[in-house]
Amino acid sequence: MTRKAVFLDLNGTLVLPLKQERLTDLYPIPGAVDSVARLTRSGFVCPIVTVQSRIAKGLFSAEEFQDWFISFSTSLARCGAQVAGPYICPHRYAEPCVCKKPNVLLYERAAGDLGISVADSFVVGDSSDDIRAATRLGARSCLVRTGWAADAKVLVSVEGEATMVGASIVQAVDWILAS
Repeated sequence: MTRKAVFLDLNGTLVLPLKQERLTDLYPIPGAVDSVARLTRSGFVCPIVTVQSRIAKGLFSAEEFQDWFISFSTSLARCGAQVAGPYICPHRYAEPCVCKKPNVLLYERAAGDLGISVADSFVVGDSSDDIRAATRLGARSCLVRTGWAADAKVLVSVEGEATMVGASIVQAVDWILAS
């Protein structure tokens, strides 16, 4: 059985701020929880694929992030929004690694774990790396302007590569469900 998915970035796509000092600083972007619930009701699996370089920087541990994520995903589930994962790159941006976006290792791992048909799936994120990962993966992509892509330079860097550009995950989900 293959499933359709919406691979979701975390910081800048579902939650803010982009660069939190503590995990307790994170809060959902307006409309994000309801948008994921709409995807869930429509039969999409929603794996979270995220770079959490603050683990390598020592701001919090991988275990602390996992604990936060369990609490976050539980609160989403209470609203009908189901997420899978997280699939995490814990490395610093400047550190070369195989799991950092735009590499597709974490997406492929999620696809294998969850029985996802990549060709029938989408990637939603706020960075050029999210969009480039979608291109490499062979999935459709949506750049949301709530995080890094609030900067017009990010938008210009993936012009013509992003399948869709939206103000937030709300518009991305509207587009996905209409596709």
